[in-house]
Amino acid sequence: MRNQATRAVFDYWINLKGDRAAPLRTEVDPTALRHLLPHLFIAAVDEEGVLAFRLAGTRICDLFGRELRGAAFDQVWFEAEQPQPLHIARNVIRHEQPALVDLVAANAQARQAYEMLLLPLRSAAGMESDRLFGALLPRGAPFPAVALPVNGLEMESWTFLTGGASHFGVPVTVDHNSPPGGLRRHPPSQDRRF
Repeated sequence: MRNQATRAVFDYWINLKGDRAAPLRTEVDPTALRHLLPHLFIAAVDEEGVLAFRLAGTRICDLFGRELRGAAFDQVWFEAEQPQPLHIARNVIRHEQPALVDLVAANAQARQAYEMLLLPLRSAAGMESDRLFGALLPRGAPFPAVALPVNGLEMESWTFLTGGASHFGVPVTVDHNSPPGGLRRHPPSQDRRF
């Protein structure tokens, strides 16, 4: 994680969940993350089976130039990109395994590097995870340099976050030369920081 705010959200989630696979949504205290609320979102599967945004912070909505509440999670991605991030998000929920996605937010004039943190949440004790708690933040600069709004997101790579609060798994990215849904693993780069 390159943005310290992303790390702060992840650490908060790690502390909430304790020994469990995921915390309860009622345990998330917005006041504890008050300064990061504009960059946070919650998504859940709606009545039609669509993974949709339940809440999206103001900076995220500004990035797309519209309110995202009720919008499908995959609709913020460029059309060719939509299946893979949706598959990752659904697996974060299903397997209760957090993930980090490196992506680019783009419009006709510019491209800006972002990172998206996807964390599983449970609606009730005794249930498995059924929603995402996420963050979308620029990878380096505190504020985006891209002229707003962007047209969509383009995935660069992703990784499940494994172990405790300080271990990355192996980054995975779409191999555009292989059949749809194909994955290619890349060894972690030397400069990848947590």
